[in-house]
Amino acid sequence: MEATKKSFSFKTQPTAKELWKFSMHYANKGFRGAVNLILVGGSLFLLLTRWNILELFQRLLLIFIVFLFVIWQPAMLYPKALRQAKELEKQPPLILSFSETGVEVSQGDAGGHIQWDDISKIEVVGDMVIVYGDRVHASLIPRASMGDDEEAFRELVREKLPKQRRKHV
Repeated sequence: MEATKKSFSFKTQPTAKELWKFSMHYANKGFRGAVNLILVGGSLFLLLTRWNILELFQRLLLIFIVFLFVIWQPAMLYPKALRQAKELEKQPPLILSFSETGVEVSQGDAGGHIQWDDISKIEVVGDMVIVYGDRVHASLIPRASMGDDEEAFRELVREKLPKQRRKHV
């Protein structure tokens, strides 16, 4: 029986698209996401089922609500992601090395070690893995960069983090 690999290293330098996806995920999770979904869903329902009985102002208001969350919000988040990606391009890539003892983080000449107990959360969202050092700082790892190591990486995370600190892993 083959031993499971217990150490993984991933080089990451998020693209504008990956940063935008993360921003959209962050902007639409939890209570905010539920409110956005209710507002957009309710507005679309009323527009589709009550169009003939709605006054012009009511139609415009409902169209504005849909526009705000479906078009405006994503459109406003993309330039921010683009600026962040351009700034990150000027820096060396971030290297995250996961092992039994924790995570080694290095970028250029700087680096440090994070114990598993100090990792806030790891979650898989779509085509990326998000590693939260705390509630403010996160690192994005494209799942495509994991290759054949993805399942063994997930096993290590499941072994080291309790269920409440990992999501979809």
